[in-house]
Amino acid sequence: MSSDKLLTNKEHKERIEKAYGKSLKDVMHEMVVKRNLDQWDGSEVLGISKELFVTWRTQFQLGPMQRAANMAEQHRNETIKRYQNELEEVNLQRKFEYKSETSLRGFKEMIERLLEVEKQKGILNNKDATSNLSMVLQVGILEGVLDYINKYEEDNLEKQFQSEIHLLKWLAIER
Repeated sequence: MSSDKLLTNKEHKERIEKAYGKSLKDVMHEMVVKRNLDQWDGSEVLGISKELFVTWRTQFQLGPMQRAANMAEQHRNETIKRYQNELEEVNLQRKFEYKSETSLRGFKEMIERLLEVEKQKGILNNKDATSNLSMVLQVGILEGVLDYINKYEEDNLEKQFQSEIHLLKWLAIER
């Protein structure tokens, strides 16, 4: 082959697979994910055009947006699986223990039950991005409320408050 003849995409692929001793998909994964090379540096390392690098990166779903979407989907699937495991033995229709009293433990029970309902909604609507975002926010809020209740019950909430005041004063001094 003369040096002035342009290689086809297939010839570039074969050359790269031979040089690296692995599939083009694995080479691209190494370049983009492991070495974090962009299209300019990656194409230079592989001796190909920037356009061909981007084509292959897209083909193997390794572009930055696709990788972020894949990571978000993986995280969502793991969260849904965790919720399924947490709710496996839970009867959402069970009777409330502290329904008749207005108390911290009654409030805590209600928050815990609302949290179970939100998680169940997340399991049922796990492919709808809008409802998924709403569920994530609701679960986070309810978990935060439970965290504050638990800290209050353990007599640690005032310690956290004092720590936050100290941080606030320190930040004010730094300005």
